[in-house]
Amino acid sequence: MIRVDSEWAPLRECVYGWPGQHVFGEFLQDAELRPSGAFADVWRANAGRSLAEVDPEMFARWSAEIEGVVAFLRSSGVVVHQPTLLSDENMRFPRGQNHGSMTGWMRDPFVTIGDNVIELAPRSLFHRRQRFAIRHILFSAMERGARYFAQPDGGADDNLQDRPGFGYLEGGDIFVLGTTVLVGHSGAASNLDGARWLQHMLGDGFRVELVQIAPGATHLDLFLMTPREGVVVACLEGFPDGLPTVFRDWDVIDVPFAVARRLCGINQLVLDDRTVVVADGEAHDPLATALKARGFDVPRLPYGVVATFGGSLRCAYQPLARY
Repeated sequence: MIRVDSEWAPLRECVYGWPGQHVFGEFLQDAELRPSGAFADVWRANAGRSLAEVDPEMFARWSAEIEGVVAFLRSSGVVVHQPTLLSDENMRFPRGQNHGSMTGWMRDPFVTIGDNVIELAPRSLFHRRQRFAIRHILFSAMERGARYFAQPDGGADDNLQDRPGFGYLEGGDIFVLGTTVLVGHSGAASNLDGARWLQHMLGDGFRVELVQIAPGATHLDLFLMTPREGVVVACLEGFPDGLPTVFRDWDVIDVPFAVARRLCGINQLVLDDRTVVVADGEAHDPLATALKARGFDVPRLPYGVVATFGGSLRCAYQPLARY
């Protein structure tokens, strides 16, 4: 069965990132917020080249981290699908430039909410072609009782944030909390028209709420994690209007802005309401300790190389089944 009930329901099936095709796209404004530190300069200097060609050692470490988590999930009983190779033609979608392949991170091109599998319309050009690497998986959802939809694409323009009727949605901004769905908005990715479209598509059975997050961030999941009902991990500094009211009476674990934004410190993997996979490394030790104090099991896996690209464990996967 394909269905996602919440962020903390047991993860049964997902699409996870694949390391086989990492190609640097044109470094346009949609890329400016993604990589951290010196790696941004590497990206700028190597548009159109693969990571395996630019830095074979980093590619090997990056691949090992991704496949290590995939092996862990499969050993935990999770069904894991991975994307396939993008064709040269689709690498140039939607306007003839090589916008790269970022199939190590599969959170953004679609989302599952209830029994709805929804292809999204990302703002980022290099996310838009990701659907073609997984469409065979999404399309087959219809045969398993799911409802399959696709949001209208924004076309070849780089950015239509301020023009009405061009809704953007990226999976890293979307949180499913039962019938409440949060959509992050920083000005960098998802926007108001995207949230309006999602509410229209889901209908009255769900309530979609737009959540303002700090400008200069990419997605809501840099600042938010909900490992179980009643416990929220958040970077309070990242919410200029405060946390959404749904978390009013929840136990809050606050993570510093620098750790959340630059080190992807909140972007971890909730396996179920008792287990959270946290990247290893000293910067993430305080979060692991806080989760353990609340009764969670906290497996630690290496993911530091992947995180330098601007997305960590939650960015890498999108559930098809959590119930």
